[in-house]
Amino acid sequence: MSSYREDLAYINDAGFSNFTAGATPGVLALLRRHGVPRGLVVDLGCGSGRFSSALTSAGYSVLGVDQSPAMIRMAKKNAPQARFLTGSLYGVEIPPCDAVTAIGEIVNYQFAPKQSRASLTRLFRRVHKALRPGGLFVFDVAEPGRVPPFAPEQYWEEGPDWALRVEVDGNAYSRWLTRKIVCFRRNSAGLYRRSDELHRLRLFHAEDVQAELASLGFQTRVQSGYGRFRLYPGLRAIVAQKTPAPAGLSR
Repeated sequence: MSSYREDLAYINDAGFSNFTAGATPGVLALLRRHGVPRGLVVDLGCGSGRFSSALTSAGYSVLGVDQSPAMIRMAKKNAPQARFLTGSLYGVEIPPCDAVTAIGEIVNYQFAPKQSRASLTRLFRRVHKALRPGGLFVFDVAEPGRVPPFAPEQYWEEGPDWALRVEVDGNAYSRWLTRKIVCFRRNSAGLYRRSDELHRLRLFHAEDVQAELASLGFQTRVQSGYGRFRLYPGLRAIVAQKTPAPAGLSR
């Protein structure tokens, strides 16, 4: 399945960075409030690097991971002080770190043909292993309520040199959602080129994810937003802290 090729990566950065901008202050506050004022943050699904840039500006070291080469190229420009890897969050090695983030439905995307619910469980275990005691895992999850009530639903967005048509379909009962995306981007000759992508998401109930994380050794909380930033309908944030080591013990 396609994943943010050049034109959609550009459009996403140019016209849809408001989610990252809105969530960033709240996520940074969460890190500080939970005892992670500095250190290495692994940003899974880092996209064009806007959040990675905010993290480096706040004094964190950052490793950004995204499977889209086009996104990684932009991320290197937007966050030159961070380090980036091109790869799937389900396969990349997560180094020892102080926090892991995955902002923007990252854990829901189904880009790999063999990706399953068990793949997510394995990711959670890898995150837990990589985090230091007391480290934080912050991400959001799309629930069945993310499916439009009158699906399929279409919308159109445009900018100075791009346009986008999206058809959203899904089934809340079966817990899946698709976005058929048609991109139009103007080139240097003033002509528009078209590209198409299909994104599929597997939907989860946040409480089920929360229970699984608790079974792995996380202290968890489900939220409706990041700080003052309220998440879209059907999207909920999960804050999971690795159980701190007993006093006198270290990792």
